[in-house]
Amino acid sequence: MSYARTLLSMSALMGLPLLAQATVLPFTSTFGSGGLASYGDRITGSSQDGASYSEGAGWTPDVELVFATLGGGGPATLWSSGYASLTWALGHGSFDVPYQIDFVPDAGVAVTLRGFDIATWSSGSYATDIRVWDDNGSFAQPNLLSFAGTLSPQTLYQPLSAPVTGTGTVRLYLSNLGSTGLDNVSFTQSPVPEPGTLLLMGAGLAALAARRAAARHR
Repeated sequence: MSYARTLLSMSALMGLPLLAQATVLPFTSTFGSGGLASYGDRITGSSQDGASYSEGAGWTPDVELVFATLGGGGPATLWSSGYASLTWALGHGSFDVPYQIDFVPDAGVAVTLRGFDIATWSSGSYATDIRVWDDNGSFAQPNLLSFAGTLSPQTLYQPLSAPVTGTGTVRLYLSNLGSTGLDNVSFTQSPVPEPGTLLLMGAGLAALAARRAAARHR
């Protein structure tokens, strides 16, 4: 049995899902029957409560989202055009509106933010501050992503160069919704193994390695 197949067998025996699950928020036409209060919550399919979603590598049934306009700027809205090449995007009727999305997992679940697109409104160029942090970071000290720069007009940006996995709630902050639009937010969920499970898997792998070494010296 190969090493890879051994790993798969052990994961199956321990009840560990082998693939992370992913949801992509395309922000197309409607937030659904519940509005932003339930948009993106516990997604199990491409159409849910009147809203549409895209599948990355599964879905995210154990994650809820919280959309918040900071500073009393009113709710975010959907825009079919105006933000560079984004055909639909989350935007705002005002400029420079601080905005935050929280990804809140159930106990025993980790959230990975895989990526998102941003672009400025029309022909504008705007200084933009983006921060991502989890329960081990803070707004002042974002531990997953810190991006600051002046965005050029009619240009699509993808600030996250690689997926980031958080501990507890993952928070995505954008300093100027409206001036910039947000789209194609992709996130996944995966199980957080209990310490006992990790110890068991480590012991099993060590035993397999010892057996393979012994076999080579026979």
